Amino acid sequence: MSFTALGCTVDPLLRSVTDASGRTTRLEPKACDLLVLLAGRPNEVLSVEQLIESVWGGKFVTSDVVTVAVHALRQAFGDNAREPRFIETVRGRGYRWIAPLDPPGPAGERPAAAPRPSPAVAALLALLLLVSAACVWMLLRRPAPLPSMTKTQAVLRAQARGLFFSDRRTLADMDKAIEEFRRAIAVEPRFAEPHAALAEALVRRMEWSNAVTAAEREARREAARALELDPQSPIGHAARASVQFVLDRDMAAAEQSFRRAIELDPTIPSVRRRYGYLLAVNGRFREAVAHTRAAAELAPASSSTFADLGWVELLAGDVAGAQRDLREALRLDPTNGGATMSLVKCLDATGRQAEAWTELHRGLTVSGMSPAFVRMSEAAYAAGGLRGVYASWARAGAKNGLPRFALAVYTAQAGQRSQALALLRQSVERREPMTLWMTVHPAFAALHHDAVFLALARRAGVGAAAY
Repeated sequence: MSFTALGCTVDPLLRSVTDASGRTTRLEPKACDLLVLLAGRPNEVLSVEQLIESVWGGKFVTSDVVTVAVHALRQAFGDNAREPRFIETVRGRGYRWIAPLDPPGPAGERPAAAPRPSPAVAALLALLLLVSAACVWMLLRRPAPLPSMTKTQAVLRAQARGLFFSDRRTLADMDKAIEEFRRAIAVEPRFAEPHAALAEALVRRMEWSNAVTAAEREARREAARALELDPQSPIGHAARASVQFVLDRDMAAAEQSFRRAIELDPTIPSVRRRYGYLLAVNGRFREAVAHTRAAAELAPASSSTFADLGWVELLAGDVAGAQRDLREALRLDPTNGGATMSLVKCLDATGRQAEAWTELHRGLTVSGMSPAFVRMSEAAYAAGGLRGVYASWARAGAKNGLPRFALAVYTAQAGQRSQALALLRQSVERREPMTLWMTVHPAFAALHHDAVFLALARRAGVGAAAY
């Protein structure tokens, strides 16, 4: 049975929402089921776990599917997460339907019939209506039909799969995410979200591989296309921010875009995390921690988010907080290599080298490193401690074509200052994305007052704002 709220009509049978202006939006089945559940329990806070259990049948899905579905509902209603009229996000608890439902009219009651105009007046009105319709048609032509339910479902399924893979931490997973987002666009190119998600994934893949590739052009195009389709898309603005941040090194423009994305919807964890990156590389650690912690509250089951939180806490000097959140990241995913390396830095920084090596050895074992690499690391630690391990990694990485920035990190941690500077110069020349972190990375703390290092930082587009 259909129902109305604040002038919008919901038809669960047709899975559609018609707003006060007459615009109709079709809903994906799960989004519609979620809407019926929320509206059926008005003013009651339902947790993400309850929603997954009731709507998705408790299947193994991430909280992102709920985020995507709620975002789709807000778009259908023209709602704003910052000042919601229909669905409210209750931080740390879940979602709540807050729109008053319009009462149905009495059964069988019909509005009074309006008086019929005279034949002459009716003919004149009909002529005016035809002329108006012709003018509208000439100006607008026939609009494209709404995508079918089948297409909409296929798009949302591919989008949800892409979001799942993009929250993981390997290049193979990111490639799967990119494939899913491209599939969603191929099915129906008129949705803004897959374009934005694809742009974001392409930028992040370039970050992870530490190489700006031919995908740069595609990332720029997809971010622009997302905002053409929906100028109010928060993830569209966030994708543009990532392009401005990583590829253009335009910090002011990127911050403006991130702030716009958060203003449009403050409840998207990935946007908060990415904004935290920008704040951290510019030395604004307190703000970076605040935004990344908000992301962790919004995505409490995301190992990647807790790893990011621990990293920015480490940069901020909160070693105890960093260890706590990095251990939580590893509890959620013991194979998270980034969390392992950050935890090793925490332990080493507090003089607990033996414990740091134990943690590093565990990480090497569970992450699938080759037995030969593990044995090499064991021998290097026995001969020279952690510095010896980093020196052996730098030698092996140079032979295997490891990005110059990673080699610079290892050589700096091994105490090889001049080699680190030479590798950083090559990294900057190659436009490696990770050079964004050079002025705040703990490995380069001893170089902060080196004139060559400062010149390289300015050339990389990060300057010396971090210290």
